[in-house]
Amino acid sequence: MGGSPPIAPHSAASGHTDTAPLPEAARASVALPGARSELRTFPLRAAGPGEGWLRVTASGICGTDVGLFHRGVAAETVLGHHVVGRIAAVGPEAAHRWKVGPGDRVVVEEYLPCGECPRCASGAYRLCPQTDLWGGGRRIGTVPADEDPALFGGNAEFMFLPENAVLHRLPERLPEELAAWVLPYANAVDWVLRAGRLAAGENVVVLGPGYHGLAVTAAARLGEAGKVVVVGLPRDAERLGMAEALGATAVTAEESGDWGAAVRAALGGGSCDLVVDTSGSAPGVVDVAVDLLGHGGRLVLTTPKQPAAVPADSAAMIRRCLTLTAVRGRPPEAIDRAIASLADGTSGLEHVPTVDVPLDEAGDMLTRLASGSGPSSPHIVVRPGLGRPDAHPL
Repeated sequence: MGGSPPIAPHSAASGHTDTAPLPEAARASVALPGARSELRTFPLRAAGPGEGWLRVTASGICGTDVGLFHRGVAAETVLGHHVVGRIAAVGPEAAHRWKVGPGDRVVVEEYLPCGECPRCASGAYRLCPQTDLWGGGRRIGTVPADEDPALFGGNAEFMFLPENAVLHRLPERLPEELAAWVLPYANAVDWVLRAGRLAAGENVVVLGPGYHGLAVTAAARLGEAGKVVVVGLPRDAERLGMAEALGATAVTAEESGDWGAAVRAALGGGSCDLVVDTSGSAPGVVDVAVDLLGHGGRLVLTTPKQPAAVPADSAAMIRRCLTLTAVRGRPPEAIDRAIASLADGTSGLEHVPTVDVPLDEAGDMLTRLASGSGPSSPHIVVRPGLGRPDAHPL
């Protein structure tokens, strides 16, 4: 496809081969209408010339999964779109196009672009209308299970790779517990370094210590930020501790208090250069964020929790030459940089505990997260082979 990112050539010397035959069937956790789930077994068919199968080793749960599950999917669906695994089978055309072979370790992007539109041709395939989640487009982890061969999401032992899947090779030296960080960390790298234009020594404020908030904190560290302040609510105490482990200063914002003043104090009484809002872009939050920015400052808004008008003091923005940027996803270059940072140990994300979830408990975990009773760590990973003595080695 014209918009696909380059993938390193396959080599038999990659250090891992997978000669196990594709099994006849695989288990998957299926999200059902009405915020329910069940474990099912699906038959596997041979990969077509342009297709493949992934043996899933990790499927990270993010807020999009929780939202889809909580609202209730329209049709039975295998969720999971932060997916890591090894190529289990691949057709000859797909092997040539993706430059992979059996046993290769990859991360699969969520996008299923057309490969032909102007956005795909420019490399911005994440913005292709065919894969626009808000426009009814198709993505990994959203295709209904009644479409053959059903397994289009990562919450399964094996995931189908259609012709327009987008893959990135992963180095063997990348620790398994960090591999599921690739996509959220790549988002953060793009939001901080490209959209936020962070320069070394600049001060950063991160609103929200969730999955992406901690990833943004790590990206600010990668960009050699000066002071990094992470803001959360009283219930976020443990996550704010994780932000501190990443080198940030934590500020607890009382919902009725002047948290902007607390942030200024943490900054030493001054302003900041970049604010990244991962908390949902509530109007009151944006007002304070604008007030925290100094001359030439940048405010980056990530996906809001719900459609809402976001008023901002345009006069203040003009006087201080502020920039407001909204972001979605990331380009492939950010994935390359995220992989390199995670593999080289420069992300610091090993300080965020990983919560591993067996496949048969994936639905229960989504229920817990939807009710607000999930683990303190936001890094929650479905491991389809966990607890299975017959699981194929990583």
